[in-house]
Amino acid sequence: MQYDTGISVLVFIIIALLIGAALRNIIKGTQMPYSVCLLVIGLGLGLIQRSGFFTEHSELLDGTLKLVAEVDPHLILFLFLPTLIFESAFSLEVHLFRRIFAQIALLAVPGLIVATTLTAALAKWTFPWEWSWALCLMFGAMISATDPVAVVAMLKEVSSRKRLETLIEGESLLNDGTAIVFFSLFYGWVISAGGQEGGNIFGVAGDFTWVVSIGLILGVLAGFLVMAWIGRVFNDPMIEITLSIATAYLVYFAAEKMHVSGIVAVVTLALMFAGIGRTRISPEVAEFLHNFWEMMAHIANTLIFLLVGVLIAARVHLDDINAWIALVILYVGIQLIRALAVTLFMPLLKRIGIGITREKAIVLVWGGLRGAVSLALALIIAQDDVIPRDIRDQILFLCAGIVVFTILINGASMSWVLKKLKLDQLPPAKQATVDKAQAKINEELTTMLPVLVENEFLKGADWDEVKHTTGLLKPTEIKEPEKDSESISDADLSVAFRRRLLETERRHYWHQFEQGTLGKQSTNKLVEAVEHALDGEPVIAPRESLYKVWDTPPLLHMLRNVKGLKKLALRVSFSRLALGYEIARGFIQAQDTLETHISSLAPDEVEAAKVNALVQENKKKTLEYIQQLRETFPEIVHTLETHSAIRLLLNRERAVIREQLKKAVLDSPEAKRMIKHVETRMKTLQKMSSFSAPFTPDQLLGQLSWCKHLSEDTRNSLNNAMEHGLYSSGEWILKQGKPFAALGIIARGSVQVQEERKGKKYKKVLGPGEHVTALSLLTGVSPGNYRAMTLVDILWLRAERLKPLMAHDEELAEAVSKLLN
Repeated sequence: MQYDTGISVLVFIIIALLIGAALRNIIKGTQMPYSVCLLVIGLGLGLIQRSGFFTEHSELLDGTLKLVAEVDPHLILFLFLPTLIFESAFSLEVHLFRRIFAQIALLAVPGLIVATTLTAALAKWTFPWEWSWALCLMFGAMISATDPVAVVAMLKEVSSRKRLETLIEGESLLNDGTAIVFFSLFYGWVISAGGQEGGNIFGVAGDFTWVVSIGLILGVLAGFLVMAWIGRVFNDPMIEITLSIATAYLVYFAAEKMHVSGIVAVVTLALMFAGIGRTRISPEVAEFLHNFWEMMAHIANTLIFLLVGVLIAARVHLDDINAWIALVILYVGIQLIRALAVTLFMPLLKRIGIGITREKAIVLVWGGLRGAVSLALALIIAQDDVIPRDIRDQILFLCAGIVVFTILINGASMSWVLKKLKLDQLPPAKQATVDKAQAKINEELTTMLPVLVENEFLKGADWDEVKHTTGLLKPTEIKEPEKDSESISDADLSVAFRRRLLETERRHYWHQFEQGTLGKQSTNKLVEAVEHALDGEPVIAPRESLYKVWDTPPLLHMLRNVKGLKKLALRVSFSRLALGYEIARGFIQAQDTLETHISSLAPDEVEAAKVNALVQENKKKTLEYIQQLRETFPEIVHTLETHSAIRLLLNRERAVIREQLKKAVLDSPEAKRMIKHVETRMKTLQKMSSFSAPFTPDQLLGQLSWCKHLSEDTRNSLNNAMEHGLYSSGEWILKQGKPFAALGIIARGSVQVQEERKGKKYKKVLGPGEHVTALSLLTGVSPGNYRAMTLVDILWLRAERLKPLMAHDEELAEAVSKLLN
């Protein structure tokens, strides 16, 4: 019976997924890498098929495996790479990636160039074939692409080494992109020059810069477009997830069609999703989106490693003894070359980014596995008739052999390497923090035990068995984890403790964002402030990067003085005040949360007292700012607090509907309609601006003694002529002697004035309703130094607008003259 291609593809996918599920179940609890086991199974299936067993016993399976063995290598790249690359980059911690980007780039570009060059030299001088330099360089580029899936998976499972994971995974992402770019360039040399040298180093550098730069730009453009689209969607996982899939594949296809780096484009896009996209994606969808891409990557890895195993076993010729000798030489050679490349850059790697230890460098060397990218590139060569058949077979054999050797030897032995280097466990200080938390958990459970004993439905339980199985101890038996004085210093414990608190604080901001009580911009600012505090030695207080948000930026100073942009500057100033209050409120709530964790996580009482004092310092400074804002701009606080109250009630309404659905009080269709109605109101609230326009000056003018006798027309003219000026606490408004000509009326806040007349210095504080800089109308310069003591709103009457009004209104001229006197 004949089966068409579609059926065979479907059969392979079904078989692969079943094998993957069974394998995952079997190896659970062991340290056997999933990808290594899949490759072995794939090799076994391929060898059985090659023996003719399936031809006799299963025509469908035989046809399916033959189809897999003949798969187009471009399909491997186009079908699997966007998924694997996007998921890998999307799961990275963007802040950490930025911190160690210099290390990643050093390994992925100069490191790969060194590896490519040395591998080319190894091939040229040790292989028993007469390969040209162009061919050797092409081979060096394709064999240098790393695929450390098994290593990263094992690191995540056995120890939480986030920095090492990010370094290895980040290097692999950029390394693959760099390898494909160089492969394409050298491949062009090979087919255009008949295997002879066909380019120069400057041409290669120029081409490399072009394909990487354009790939980067494509990724950024696609990222901004899809972020703008997703930002307009409210809690619709179907739309948001679909857009992420479509954009990842579209940007890869577009980049490859333009002959630039598709990998760089997808990595850039994924990092944008993981960075600025985190506040664009609906909070309710974010976790689902991550889980979805993890599932996509799992399926892709299952299919690709099984496919690679079948393909290698079915297509690689195994009867050339010279090829086997070359393979062994190559395997040993690339291990030494990678070690040399890492050692060469070790002095730099130690000094940039977050540094690196000898143990982590060894993992980096041994974790240089080769995978699907190298094999796909070899298959592209194998199908190119321009290159002689014997060379194609040699390249396919060597690449396939290296993929198998590195995965089976390096991948399978990685757990042993990690154990020998003591990287299979948490750092001592971090472990002490975990032990502290575990002691707290045990204490809670032990306290709960007597309540369960008294439960009438549990009286027949064997409580000795319960205690033994759960590992519970009596309250008197619970001990605080002891510190190993030789391995953990007080400083290390302090750093681990403070780092854990900051991680808790960051998580709290995302919780506030998910609840809808923090906006996108304020969440980004607060998370960014925590990440700055986590750089190097963790800093609980002061938070200088956060305090800067409450100050007026230099650009806004410039906008205030540009004619035609003053209204924009005013709107931006009020928006910044709203943002500042939202940030301050979110920060205070996070500090309150930190207080509840200090006693349970602190290594000792002294450290707890120190950190508690720092938290109180944060709260004091922030509460002072909030109080200023409440007193000076109550309308801003009113608007934001109203929004928060509405959102909290809507959150509760939605939660109650879901509870009613679980209890079967509501049917699913009715519950969905009710939730949709609630979320429509949430969406409307989200679109409502928190901007509060400044009050109009007419009310203030009516309260000023020198304005009470002015005509209504004059007051209206003054009202139209006035300009708002907003100033942060401590900000200089004007310095004495600066060219300036305007009358200022303090609408809100307090201003400190310092004037020097006839050699004497005068200092005073002015408040709402009082005027400043009146003499500048005569002198054309600021008569003193003026500084905001609190948040200040000043209404300015510029000389060029006030003097014409005075010329037409004697009463106004007389009133202003009295102010000058």
